[in-house]
Amino acid sequence: MGSTKSPKLPRGVTIRKHSTGETINITFTYKGVKCREPLSNLEVNSKNIKYAERTLGEIHNKIERGTFNYGEHFPRSSRLKIFGNASTGKTVKNYLDEYLVICETRKLSPSTIGGYKKCLNALASLHVFPASELTPAALKTWIQSQKTTLKTIRNQLSFLRSALDEAVTDGVLQINPVSLVTASRYQSSKTEDESDYIVDPLSPAEVEALLHAAGNKQWENIFRFAIETGLRSSELCALRWRDIDFIGKTAHVQNASVVGIIKGTKTKAGTRKVELTEEALYALTSQKPFTFMKDATIFEDPKTEKPWAGADAIRKKAWVPTLRKAGIRYRNPYQTRHTFATRHISRGANLFWLASQMGHKGPEMLFRHYGRYLKEYDGNTEKRPKLVSGGTSKEP
Repeated sequence: MGSTKSPKLPRGVTIRKHSTGETINITFTYKGVKCREPLSNLEVNSKNIKYAERTLGEIHNKIERGTFNYGEHFPRSSRLKIFGNASTGKTVKNYLDEYLVICETRKLSPSTIGGYKKCLNALASLHVFPASELTPAALKTWIQSQKTTLKTIRNQLSFLRSALDEAVTDGVLQINPVSLVTASRYQSSKTEDESDYIVDPLSPAEVEALLHAAGNKQWENIFRFAIETGLRSSELCALRWRDIDFIGKTAHVQNASVVGIIKGTKTKAGTRKVELTEEALYALTSQKPFTFMKDATIFEDPKTEKPWAGADAIRKKAWVPTLRKAGIRYRNPYQTRHTFATRHISRGANLFWLASQMGHKGPEMLFRHYGRYLKEYDGNTEKRPKLVSGGTSKEP
């Protein structure tokens, strides 16, 4: 039994009769190959015949524009052996959307999902790429075109990498192209790490006011620990109780939380052991009642009782309200790190020691960001500030 054409049928639309009924077929030529595909599960009637005609017209238009993908229209077709497998037609946007759904299914926090959506929008210029055609060269061009901070670019690439891991699983990609690029290699001067942050540390009086005004004990603990250790917000969010050596008085920094995803520190120097002052240990002791028995991350959002999703969540929920209550002029939370650095510089800390504590390869970064302070306090060369009982630093 073969195909039978009816004079009432549009050109390219046929009805095939078989033992179990009838099926609407459409016929078109693609890449020099005549193709006939069934529109399964459609009852043969005038409405569906018109639908078949519209579908065929859409296919013809896409073929003319060079945007037709066989797998998108006919994912089970045997002709995919000729034109490619079903998944190769999926775009970067398809995989980003699918990964976002996976994250929502995992019931990640709203702030984390919100961060992912921002990343998705920021990657808009890559959306149209078929996932199979996204190359390291294309990513290099995208990175070079960005006007934001390197940290933000890394966050966006982290989200893209996770989404494209699904393309690797599907067999569309052999290697995730994101893993083959290093953002810092292609950054412009405007995206250099930390360059958009003006060094504007808190004064001793402002530190005291900040800690006193914290509306929640857990907020106070994370602020105090941040100022006393100089950890980045992403490192604070990923720090676990198992990383703390209470006897040796050190914190082993080895992970960072990027839009809710725990991963290794961004550089080899970033993996480090940070010496803990008495004030830092006091912050940890005060935090123990809240999270110690969970044996997970140290600091969490007291409202959700889940780990902080990232710096933006800390800023919006805890940092800004506390600054307002304390009457402190606004600065971003990164100033806790600058406060740590400038405090030690003013007390004559050895710059190689300070660089290692902050996760830098050497003191070059300190000269770049804190040159004014280094010049002002030139001549102080002690290894580190002296501590007296209670964690108060003694000025030399």
